[in-house]
Amino acid sequence: MHCQYILQLSLLTLLSLPGTHFSGTQTWSVWYHDRDRTTVICASKGSSVVFACTYSYPDTMEVRRKIWFTPRGKTKQDGSQQGDGVFNTSGLTNKTRYSGRTEFYDQGNNCTLKLNNVTEDDSGRFFFRFEANKHKQAPQGYTGPLGVALTISVLSLKLNENGPVKERDHVTLACTSTCNLPQMEFLWFKDGCPLPGVSGVLGGQYPLGPLSSNDTGCYSCGLGQGMSTPILLDVRYAPRNVSVQVSPSPEVVKGSRLTLTCNNNANPAAETYTWFQRTGTLTSLRLGMGKEHTFKEIDSDDSGLYFCMAQNALGSQNSTELELKVKESAHLMVFLAAFGALFLVTAVIVVLYIYIKRRKWNRAEKKLPTKPVPQLQKATFSRPEDIYENMRRSAKPITDPDVMNYTELNIRPAPSHRRQLNNKAEDDDAVVYSQLQTQ
Repeated sequence: MHCQYILQLSLLTLLSLPGTHFSGTQTWSVWYHDRDRTTVICASKGSSVVFACTYSYPDTMEVRRKIWFTPRGKTKQDGSQQGDGVFNTSGLTNKTRYSGRTEFYDQGNNCTLKLNNVTEDDSGRFFFRFEANKHKQAPQGYTGPLGVALTISVLSLKLNENGPVKERDHVTLACTSTCNLPQMEFLWFKDGCPLPGVSGVLGGQYPLGPLSSNDTGCYSCGLGQGMSTPILLDVRYAPRNVSVQVSPSPEVVKGSRLTLTCNNNANPAAETYTWFQRTGTLTSLRLGMGKEHTFKEIDSDDSGLYFCMAQNALGSQNSTELELKVKESAHLMVFLAAFGALFLVTAVIVVLYIYIKRRKWNRAEKKLPTKPVPQLQKATFSRPEDIYENMRRSAKPITDPDVMNYTELNIRPAPSHRRQLNNKAEDDDAVVYSQLQTQ
């Protein structure tokens, strides 16, 4: 297209040179770029195209109006029927969607038209027609029969990989056009944004790899202002970042309802989930399947370490372990606390009661009258024979009959005392009388 565009501009320049005219002709004619066939132009969306054109008419005629038009879809496409106006020197029939996008080179017999910022809606055939008359006669019109066929390039993006794309794979994006375009720089986009570090790739091929999950996205290619339809590059991988979420809390009251949820990041999504409880350093107990594991009424025996395993077609991964702590119910804790408080209050009351009673007893003892303690005299006898002591009346009168002196008797048994006890008939070894002295 680039070479064709230069050729069209060269022709346009040639036709615009001073002295280039068709004088002396007596025929009505219109020539496009290809004089013997329909001129075909293929352009990318957003680019500008030039419809090179010259015309001739009898010298005796005067041109009144010049028109570029495109036939409507259901009319003849040979130019015999006028359709939508693209450009009109009278400015009366220009169609709105072409306004502001056309440039007409009106010099001599030049009828070249430039159409800017083309879109897919511009695809179709374009014809040039002019009208002329002689003096005051009715104008006559002539349309160039071959016309120009404009095709807007449609870009399409394909992936050279037919099956699922996994991490560490290598793929190539291929951008193709419906037109036979020369080697041009293609633009590449991911999720609508230009790929960093890529200004243009010749030939419409863009390699990617080794792939990671970050390469997942919608890719498209561009040429000029034309863009391909985006395609999804879906990079698949095994579960990762597996974790256990607990609701409502890892510290739960006995008898409560608790739910464990296994979260992960995987593509495709994890298909199976398995729950385990740690029973030893290298051992665990399988609890069940499913993304969630629920304790309807958790018990103290349920305290411990839990983890889950997420798995898809590409692999599996275990989560980190979560510790559950089951506490006694709040009612029991309140009861125990109340019982402890009651016991403490009772103990304090008992201690105070004993303390007060003892103080009363001590005060009562201090108020009682004191009596003299009898004096004891100690006498020790070791002789076996009988001992008699005379009882003598004290010369001193007795002032207190209640107070008496007693002499302590301390009898040491003879070695044959056991034998003497058995023989009651025998006489006692010793009889001790204490003198009672009244003072």
